[in-house]
Amino acid sequence: MTQLTLDMPAPATPPELPRHTGQNGYDHYRREFIRLFRDTARYHHRHEVFRDFAEMATLSVQNAFLRSPDLENEYLALAGRYQPEDVHRMAQLLGCLTGALECQPGDFMGQIFMELEIGSDHMGQYFSPYSLSVLAARLTAGYMLSQLEHKPFITFHDPAVGAGGLVIAFAEVLAEQGINYQDKLFASCIDIDATAAHMCYLQLSLLGIPAEVVMGNTLTLAVRRTYRTPMWYVGNWRGRLGTADMVDSLCRFLKG
Repeated sequence: MTQLTLDMPAPATPPELPRHTGQNGYDHYRREFIRLFRDTARYHHRHEVFRDFAEMATLSVQNAFLRSPDLENEYLALAGRYQPEDVHRMAQLLGCLTGALECQPGDFMGQIFMELEIGSDHMGQYFSPYSLSVLAARLTAGYMLSQLEHKPFITFHDPAVGAGGLVIAFAEVLAEQGINYQDKLFASCIDIDATAAHMCYLQLSLLGIPAEVVMGNTLTLAVRRTYRTPMWYVGNWRGRLGTADMVDSLCRFLKG
């Protein structure tokens, strides 16, 4: 490119509008995900492929911040189970997930999981319809702006988070009330199932929800692994949570 072309004004063309938006776009990406998934790694069981996709995508998103050789090696070990064209399809699956959540919030992964009928029967896995999660969030959230008059942010705990549908619905309700959930909400999530934890992490990460997703047992408090979403790092939630704990401890001490 010459200096002359650099100095030329940009052509007066209108910006290209997104091809898929809203519910229609969400449904388009859902159909495309299912089509791609059915063509991906037919030499493996469907649950294995879904499990590995969720974990590989989780490792990719988290390593964008941590830059860890260990995470990279975990990813490569999983990718080594697949042909190159199937690894490429998995990247396309992540693109479908990203596109769907750009169209509108929702429990995309939970819906796909149930539609593909690849759940674990012995664990009794069932992902609630997102409309039910939204209803529960509306009934329990109330008017959250009043709470923020007395504390810097809202903490949401989900001890059996699944794919994160209830957290997403709660964040959506906050947004409807004019609250920036990316700054005013922290979600603490736990699930005993690794695939569910990975599904949750991916969706909360792509929706920009600050969260800590724990793979562990709520009843025994055993923790196998902890993931933190990109907004956890961007928003300095380690420092914010530490400050909040100190303030709470001081208040309890002063109250005797």
